[in-house]
Amino acid sequence: GGGGGTPTGPSSVTIAWDANRESGVNRVGGGYQVTISGHPIIDVPYVSGPAAPTSITVSLQAGRYSITVRAYAALDSQGGNTGSLSTDSQVLHLDVP
Repeated sequence: GGGGGTPTGPSSVTIAWDANRESGVNRVGGGYQVTISGHPIIDVPYVSGPAAPTSITVSLQAGRYSITVRAYAALDSQGGNTGSLSTDSQVLHLDVP
């Protein structure tokens, strides 16, 4: 054996994005879906207050990640209740040391 250095565990990383101003996103049933490469989709639902959250804190191992965020609303544009998703945001690249 031997060798120096201890393996580092996951880092706590905050991911933030620009708010979507559509009213449906910022009320009950709305929110954001955050996709981090290699991980399940993270649901960030509206909870209360004037707007849905625009950041989350996650634990990630060291590496490079691609992140996309898209907003969703409970009502679709025709007024039905099937739900709607915005197109993907710009892709964010994240390097975790």
